[in-house]
Amino acid sequence: MKRIISLALATSLCPLTAFAQEAEPGGVYFTFDLGQTFLGSTDRDLETTVEEEGFESITTLGFGAVTETRSQRLSFDLDTALNISDGEFADESIVGRLGYTRTSADALFDFSLTSRREDIAFLRDATDFIDDGGEIVLPDDFEDLTGTGIRTETTLTTSITWGETRPVGYSLSTSLQALRYEDASAALVDSDFAALSFGLRLNVNEVITSNIALSYSQTKDVGSPITHTTTLSGELSFARPLGDLTTGISVSRDEEDEIFWAASISRDYALPNGSLSGALGVVEDEFGDPRLTGRIAFSYPLPSAQIDLSADHSLAPGDDRATTTFSATYLQELSPVSSMQVGFDFGQASDPDGGDVFATGSLSASYGYSITEVWQMNVGASADFREDDGVRTNSTSIFLTLERPFSWRP
Repeated sequence: MKRIISLALATSLCPLTAFAQEAEPGGVYFTFDLGQTFLGSTDRDLETTVEEEGFESITTLGFGAVTETRSQRLSFDLDTALNISDGEFADESIVGRLGYTRTSADALFDFSLTSRREDIAFLRDATDFIDDGGEIVLPDDFEDLTGTGIRTETTLTTSITWGETRPVGYSLSTSLQALRYEDASAALVDSDFAALSFGLRLNVNEVITSNIALSYSQTKDVGSPITHTTTLSGELSFARPLGDLTTGISVSRDEEDEIFWAASISRDYALPNGSLSGALGVVEDEFGDPRLTGRIAFSYPLPSAQIDLSADHSLAPGDDRATTTFSATYLQELSPVSSMQVGFDFGQASDPDGGDVFATGSLSASYGYSITEVWQMNVGASADFREDDGVRTNSTSIFLTLERPFSWRP
């Protein structure tokens, strides 16, 4: 459902520009978002080849509180989606976030704590896993998220950098993640992840910047021994008039003393209208074979429209399952109070030989209209599919969403 809500929100960007109510930065302010969606689908859970038609009512509530000064910012967000289907009530998801940032002339400290509690029955599309940067990041357990149960993911990250204005800078970051399941399939097991990284930045001259990082990560799956990886990486960044050119290489060593390497080159372009970025890399997989990786992202604003394209093919050093994601969005402002959006999203995981393919995708379209200065309506439809090792399921949905944002200062 998060995919449909995200679609509705994105569609409303153009109309909402005229009456956005988000408070200006500084001081203390609060936000509250209310959304109501009515959804009809042929087989929303995408779990069986037999279509199971259904009608659902989803209420989304979002609350945010922010206090900030010139050097500090503390924020808290809480979002939830409540589902009523066939007379039964369920929590689709509850997401809480706490963040703190402190800056000075020469240093930056950042802290974030995020907890997500989601019903596995509704995690069916790749766009349910969009990160803060708008990119699709498929989790390791994505292929096993079938059936029913609860998935809880809690992540704590901290980072500190200093020497920001000096030729030599340093950074230290930590990350902790706890993944838990309730009443889920046997393929899903609880796990814990921890990582520690130290970085060194050196400004060689006005054009070249060097970065070196040493990191250690540890993973513990219930019923399995602890695995750990130590990685040494380095990169050179060249400042160019149209965008940075960056080259990098890394070497990773696991608990069995096996060594895996990766290398990449990336480039950012600032176009007269829009932006373009891309990367090409080579990674050594679990069997010691080199495999290509790459990504590309393109954004092109028009006088009354926006085009966004992104594609990514990635593989972690020493791994055997590559993931491929693709996203395309066209947003058109029809009038000061209306807009439309068409989007396509795709995610796939596969073995080196192309076998054991797991894929999911969605094609969607919606129309947004500002009923009043504060109420937004969206109507649309989507077609979704899921393929697991040759078994394909499909679903068609139509939806109507009403939204109302609030913001105020005490």
